[in-house]
Amino acid sequence: MLLAPSRFDGMDLPDESCNIILMHDLPDALHLQDKFLQSRLRAGRVALERVRTRVIQGAGRCTRGPRDFALVIVTGRELQRFLSRLDVREGLPPELQAEIAFGRDNSEVPPSDLVALARSALDRDQMRQQVAEPDIVERRSECAKQAPAYVGMLAASAEHEVNAWQAAWQEDWDTASRSAVQVLDLLTSRELRPYQAMWAYLGSVWARLAADAPGATARAEQLLERARKAAFGTTWLREIEGHAVAAPELGALDTEAVAAVAEAYRSSSKLKTAAKFNTFANEMLANLREQYSVKYEAGLVSLGELLGARSFKPTGQGRTDAAWLWPSWWLTVEAKSEQKSEGGVSLKYIRQSNSQLRQLASDERVAEAPRRRGAEAPRRRGAERQYQPRRLPSRDGERPGRSRCGVPSLPCLPGHGPRARGAGDAGMDPDPQRRPGRRRG
Repeated sequence: MLLAPSRFDGMDLPDESCNIILMHDLPDALHLQDKFLQSRLRAGRVALERVRTRVIQGAGRCTRGPRDFALVIVTGRELQRFLSRLDVREGLPPELQAEIAFGRDNSEVPPSDLVALARSALDRDQMRQQVAEPDIVERRSECAKQAPAYVGMLAASAEHEVNAWQAAWQEDWDTASRSAVQVLDLLTSRELRPYQAMWAYLGSVWARLAADAPGATARAEQLLERARKAAFGTTWLREIEGHAVAAPELGALDTEAVAAVAEAYRSSSKLKTAAKFNTFANEMLANLREQYSVKYEAGLVSLGELLGARSFKPTGQGRTDAAWLWPSWWLTVEAKSEQKSEGGVSLKYIRQSNSQLRQLASDERVAEAPRRRGAEAPRRRGAERQYQPRRLPSRDGERPGRSRCGVPSLPCLPGHGPRARGAGDAGMDPDPQRRPGRRRG
């Protein structure tokens, strides 16, 4: 048995590889673009054609040659209703129209008769050859494919759509925008206006990204206006434009971090495909939900990789649980994932956190960890964030002058439960005028 959810092409099962196909329910809304086409764009014609194509491809996985045969079982009310529509069946190949009509007419029988028909089809016995196959041949002669004109337009534009997405993936924005224009030149049917709006908007966005290319700015404005006209009667474009905001101005450190993240996604073998990224991210999130320290630390190392840092856990006793190194900024993380939410963080843990960047600088054979650009004031010594004991007023039952530890509250990752953490942050000193280790009253 082969389970292939949401897979309708790219598989050939000829000869005796497979002779039974079970298609369950309507293959629509398989991904976000499908949902957008139907619910927001209202491009029902395009969505219908995609579903019809999937049905054709799915039903033909086992019949790849003239001698191949297969029993196709259709279940699910929505799929059965879809195949009962005359406008859907007329757009199918004549042989598939005949087979669907034969199946519908012979499905309203007792279950035992239905099983007997299925066995006859698989065994290709005398009843199949003398009754069923001649019936299907006669039905086929009465069928003809009658696809609407817009179907041919969609087929003609497919090549240019692929070219546009390939260029966009390679960040060749000018080529992507020009390919979008070629798509629009072919989608002239009124039934495709919602789909035209989407491609005009995509072309406009890509042209804006290619602002340095000749004519790109004017093309962006023209395509956006074309998108507005084609999107008449829908709200998705107005909502997008209403939420448009100016790109934030990034500081030097943020620019460096964004570039590091982009490079990580381009070069890391763990992140090159959507499937690999999902596997990596799901494993990271699972580890970050753990209280067991070893798994939680592995999750922190993975998180650092997604942030574009050189991320690792140093070896040795008492070392930081994760080190994230960017060229201009280093960060060490102490993760007390097994710490209870009640009570404070011990002074031992704070001192341990305060020493991690010094040890890391020694490992890397540098005088100190790179400091964060734009720090408010120079640090007197050390490279890590200093959390110092704070003398609080005495309480009943305590000796006057007894020192207790005041530690800033550090946020937990959402959904990961209460944890106490400290972090060494190069260049971030909450009190640069105070010498590390000195206690204030």
